Amino acid sequence: MIRKKKLDRSHFLRLLAKSEPVIRSYLRALVQDYHDHSEIMQNTFITAWEKFSKFEGDENDFCKWACVIARYQALKHRQTQARDKLVLSEKVLEKIASEGIEDTASSQQWLEKLEDCLKELPEPNRDLIKQAYSPEKSIKAIATERKTTPDALYQKLRRIRKALSKCMDLPPRSPKKDSEPAYSI
Repeated sequence: MIRKKKLDRSHFLRLLAKSEPVIRSYLRALVQDYHDHSEIMQNTFITAWEKFSKFEGDENDFCKWACVIARYQALKHRQTQARDKLVLSEKVLEKIASEGIEDTASSQQWLEKLEDCLKELPEPNRDLIKQAYSPEKSIKAIATERKTTPDALYQKLRRIRKALSKCMDLPPRSPKKDSEPAYSI
């Protein structure tokens, strides 16, 4: 029995790790405040774990199932915050939630495709992309570290993004300037 619980826990954690970015972005559409968002995410994960033994879907259903839990957690949180003047009505929140849940499957597919495309990049390019999209360093700092100019780095990133875009079959996005955080995928 203990072994089964360990397997259930590892299975849950694997599914959660795979679905977490989609659940997080789905919940971000419902809740804009960072602190509220974090609290609701934690409550969502706790509730999902508590109810995981009743989950009967396959791996593809887990993300939608967790998003439904997130929606109810957001509604519950909204009810406790209802006395604030800038709270969305339940109808508006339900509309956003229902539209967002429809997008979870396509978001998950997009993230998986992006992961596959990133794996196809040569390791130095993959490392550069990771550094550029990390909020810890600016493009200028990365360029200095790599003994190149920010413009040269932007050109290299543009070529890498073009390759990723081609891999994903999407139009390339224009680069952001050094005053903003590094380009975000």
